[in-house]
Amino acid sequence: MTGTKSIDQLIQRYGILSTPGKDPLQRLTYLCGGDKGANALPYCMFNIIMNAPVSRRFTVHHFYHPTKKCRLATFLFDEKGQLIEQVYYAKVARWVELCRKLQRLVIQSRKDIQFAA
Repeated sequence: MTGTKSIDQLIQRYGILSTPGKDPLQRLTYLCGGDKGANALPYCMFNIIMNAPVSRRFTVHHFYHPTKKCRLATFLFDEKGQLIEQVYYAKVARWVELCRKLQRLVIQSRKDIQFAA
C-alpha cells in the first residue's frame, strides 16, 4: 500500500474512514460553509470554508503519523467527493511520498463509495 509498515498496519486494521470518526491514523469530520470548526485548519482550507455558503458541506480528512505523533496531511473534499485542497505537513521526501500515496488511497475509497451508492 504505502510502503511504511506502521501506516500499512493501521490501514489494514482500521481501513480508510468514510464516515465521521477518529482512530490512531486518521480523523474525518464534516463542516458546513462558515463553520467555526474551520479555525483549526490551514489558512487555505479555512478561507474556502468561511467564504462558502452555509448550504455547502465539506469533508475534512486528517492523517497523523502514529509513531512520530505528528500531522502528515489534511485533505478537503466537497459534497461531491472532489478533492478541493490538500496540505502536506511533511518536510522529508519519504513522508511527502507517503502523503501522496495516502491521498490516492483516500480518493480511491471515496470513488468506491460513490459507485456503490
